[in-house]
Amino acid sequence: MGRIKKGILGGFSGKVGTVIGASWRGIDYMRALPKKSNKPATAKQLSQQNKMTLLRGFLLALDEIIEPCFQNNKKHTPMNDALSYNLKNSIAGNYPTQSINFPQFLYSKGDLMSCWAPKAISTTAHTVDFSWENGSFTPLRAAGDQVTLVVYSPATNNFCHLTNAALRADQQARLIIPEDFSGHVLHCYISFYSADRNLASTNEYLGEIEAL
Repeated sequence: MGRIKKGILGGFSGKVGTVIGASWRGIDYMRALPKKSNKPATAKQLSQQNKMTLLRGFLLALDEIIEPCFQNNKKHTPMNDALSYNLKNSIAGNYPTQSINFPQFLYSKGDLMSCWAPKAISTTAHTVDFSWENGSFTPLRAAGDQVTLVVYSPATNNFCHLTNAALRADQQARLIIPEDFSGHVLHCYISFYSADRNLASTNEYLGEIEAL
């Protein structure tokens, strides 16, 4: 049942007849109820549905990073903007053999500068060590920027991540990974977030490593 919020001429929430009322960022809107179709899905529709399925799990696992760090979006939420970007740019292959294009995958996007020569290695059991180089510090590349580390294990279909793992000036950080990541290939990423929590960098893909 729908609920009128501001009188008969105001916005409403819920279902009324064949329309649904809702509000997003203070803007009231209506949309029609979706109509069921008896037509079989086309190859293009199946491809898009499969892309959505692939990406939703990835993005939801990184929600706490995406929400503050996927920036420069004016019309959509950070999560929706991340989904839109990755649907267009980070899917490899053709349906039904689509997969994530790891080097193109973004969970953070913004104007903060990244770093030089980032590397990830695993030389100690259950750990991944990250390192990077810095140029001259500026407002868009400050010594106090926070470092975010992310690794993904295809074998376990899980992420391990750490926000505020170090400061940019430290030039190194360590991520403790789950035991079931050991012996498997990991995809590694690094990004930065300003100390005042206003600016984020676009994450960088550091490549694959085998975890000890």
